Amino acid sequence: MTQRYSVISNPHLEGIQVPERTLETGDALGVLTGRQFHVCGDIVLGALPYVDPHAGGVFVTGAYGPSRVQRLRRQFPTVPFMLEPRSLSEYRANEDAPFLIDIGDNELFPATLDAALDKQRLDMGSDLAITPTGQFRTGDTDTVRKALEEVNALDRKDVLFAAAFEGGWLNDEQNVKFIRSVINRSNHPVLLSFVGTANPMGGKKRIRAYRRIMEESTRPVVAYRTDMAGFDARALGAIASAIGALPSARRLTPPGSGGSPDDPTDLAPHELIGDMLRFVRSKEMRRRWFAEAEPILCFCVVCRGRSIDRFTHLEADRREGHLHTVAELTRMHSSTIGMTQLELKAHWGNLVRGALDAYEQLEEHIGVQLGRPNDLQVWAEGIA
Repeated sequence: MTQRYSVISNPHLEGIQVPERTLETGDALGVLTGRQFHVCGDIVLGALPYVDPHAGGVFVTGAYGPSRVQRLRRQFPTVPFMLEPRSLSEYRANEDAPFLIDIGDNELFPATLDAALDKQRLDMGSDLAITPTGQFRTGDTDTVRKALEEVNALDRKDVLFAAAFEGGWLNDEQNVKFIRSVINRSNHPVLLSFVGTANPMGGKKRIRAYRRIMEESTRPVVAYRTDMAGFDARALGAIASAIGALPSARRLTPPGSGGSPDDPTDLAPHELIGDMLRFVRSKEMRRRWFAEAEPILCFCVVCRGRSIDRFTHLEADRREGHLHTVAELTRMHSSTIGMTQLELKAHWGNLVRGALDAYEQLEEHIGVQLGRPNDLQVWAEGIA
């Protein structure tokens, strides 16, 4: 078997040729099931050559999302495109208005939830319609119930119920049970995401809570704006996941919480090292991992045998680093195509075991002890 990296190797990461699949636009379950989606903003055009139209797709974010979807739809007609509503990043839901409904000056569309969803599909070219839900404050169960009631009243099959909860929901067992009950009562697939100024699932307690939600949900759920937890969620029963191409797309942040780093080098991209199931900033690799050792050589379709730590804070490097991540996610997902749920769970267990072994290989190579991330430790708890 050809190793993907020159030093470490997780032996369960080989991709396969993905069979062709039609795009069932307008059918939520048909479009979503079994796909690995990418969440992209400005880099979406560059990322598309690395998105498999038969096994993946794109959630497009940002102010220019509508115009991008319309343009890209013509160029890539077999790739699923969904347009993320701006409410998910700009609005906090309340009981009187759980949705941010903005239809502009188009008098053909009255200010209703149904009309807002029609606009996404008809005016913007989105293959599915995502509810323009605001973020749910921790413990605000009344607002969540109101949103669920309005979404369940929709008689259509092209809808995703976007449910973005502040990370604090995961700290309380009753709130965790409530989220699970919302998913299980939804008539439409739930696009589940969490909100935080930092990683909203950074601690072990929250990771375990998130896993319980995924494992105990009986209705379709998509792990949205996440990291490698998306693969774990698929192993636990989620019908799909959508992983961000860059850190800001791997979580939602509270409205108005954006900012710039004090150190420009902090803009160096986080790279997915598939062997380790981990995103690592290239600056950290240069300064800590490979200061006195040869760096890992990556043989993905973007890197083609170059060092994985080569990316800097410069814009060209950042873009290429993010494209590496998209390509690696696509390859990793391809190896799961056609698996039953039991096979997928067993495969994920093998990847986790392989990642633990990859850490040991890397430590031996660089002579530095590395801590194991919280998520990898929790995932390891769930395998025999």
